[in-house]
Amino acid sequence: MNFFGKTIKGAFTVVLCVVAVVIVAVIAIIIAANVTQSPDRYAATDQQPASPQYVQTKVEPAPEPEPERVPEPEQEPESVSEPEQEQAPEQEQALEQEQEPEQTPETETTPDQSAPSNNNIPPVDTTALSGNMQSAIDRIAEKYSAIGVQVAVINNGEVAGAYNYGYATKGTDPMTADTKIRIASLSKVILAMVVMRLTELAELDIDTDIGEYWGADIRNPNHKDTPITMRYILSHTSSIRVYDYGFAADGELIRSRFLDGSCFVRSTPGAIGSWNYNNYAFASLGITVEVAMDDTVNSLATRLLFAPLGIDAAFGSGSIADTDKIATLYTNGGGVGRSADAQRRTLGSTYPGERGDEFPGGLTISAYDYAKLVAVLANGGGYGGVRVLSTESVALMESSQGRTGGFEQCLPMRCRTNLFGEEILFYHTGSNYGVFSLASYNPVSRNGVVVLTTGAPGTRDSNDIYAICAEISAYVYAEIRD
Repeated sequence: MNFFGKTIKGAFTVVLCVVAVVIVAVIAIIIAANVTQSPDRYAATDQQPASPQYVQTKVEPAPEPEPERVPEPEQEPESVSEPEQEQAPEQEQALEQEQEPEQTPETETTPDQSAPSNNNIPPVDTTALSGNMQSAIDRIAEKYSAIGVQVAVINNGEVAGAYNYGYATKGTDPMTADTKIRIASLSKVILAMVVMRLTELAELDIDTDIGEYWGADIRNPNHKDTPITMRYILSHTSSIRVYDYGFAADGELIRSRFLDGSCFVRSTPGAIGSWNYNNYAFASLGITVEVAMDDTVNSLATRLLFAPLGIDAAFGSGSIADTDKIATLYTNGGGVGRSADAQRRTLGSTYPGERGDEFPGGLTISAYDYAKLVAVLANGGGYGGVRVLSTESVALMESSQGRTGGFEQCLPMRCRTNLFGEEILFYHTGSNYGVFSLASYNPVSRNGVVVLTTGAPGTRDSNDIYAICAEISAYVYAEIRD
């Protein structure tokens, strides 16, 4: 019995071992099968994890827009009264000062034309939209006693029409589609586009301490641990002092104020609570770009934006190619805010870092050409088969840097929902020397409007947008929707 019992026990042990081996083998086969399938699950469906920052693309019709992108209009000379915004004691040559005569440069230069122009940009088509458009623009212009008006219309990402009213120069030159107007603060959007393109090329970084570009320690003495960046300047949160128009903005003075800290106030750099609309900061931004690139902004803008799109434009009216097309700038009532001759004598920087006073508001361009640049943004970076910005750069320009005063501040545009009957609009306004201007676009429909006016009053609507520009834009958007 002992021998038999031991035999049975040994056999049972062997059976258990065999069963265990079989179970382990089955488990190994299942695991192997699962491991082989898992790495290809994104590839099998052609899906990649999306970066939430750039989910909305502009080239194809966009999905539901982000809720609440709210802006108000920009006023070029705007400043916010805060205890720390005391005026600096110096009073020097004007930054955008209307009454002072222009300095006449000894030599004139033209924009860098080294980049080839794109001859495939379609010509103006003024018949693409409703025949009532021109009569409606005429009616609104007359209502506000405007002297000259240009309107350009973007429909589904294409510049579909250019409409003109009145005079470029009273009694001699009618306003035409290729008249060039000094557009005031709409200039800031184009400077931002230059910065974004240079950031794509790894030449700049909007989050780098600007002191690195100056080769100096640039800090707000009240916040020595916080760098000053291009992002903060683009969002009007830099803590740079809001200077009067009686303040010079040449490169050497900008540098000296950066170095001694006299251009800063007590506000925290980058905080939305520090928001203060700031022309001088944009003058400083343009000079910083020129110092960093050892090139002028006009040269960079021509090479990166204007030439590829077939645009004649420049910061500083006298630097455009065809100065005969410059419009006289009229104030309401018919006075001259700035003559065409005075503008022809006004150049942008002739060497890097020379002068910054044209960057906040001195871009001179037609509404039609500016509409090409707005269409670039509406399309997510390209127009007429030419890409000049990445979709990511456009998304960055449209990104909210914070909410203040009932709007979302972007880089540098603002954004508002339910404006002019549109679900969402990014826009910027401008005013100086009698010019009132507005550029806007809907990133979902890719429709947009550019309005440039001279001689109209600066009255504003309930959204704090110049009334003549708002009324024309509302009419145009309604026509496009219909």
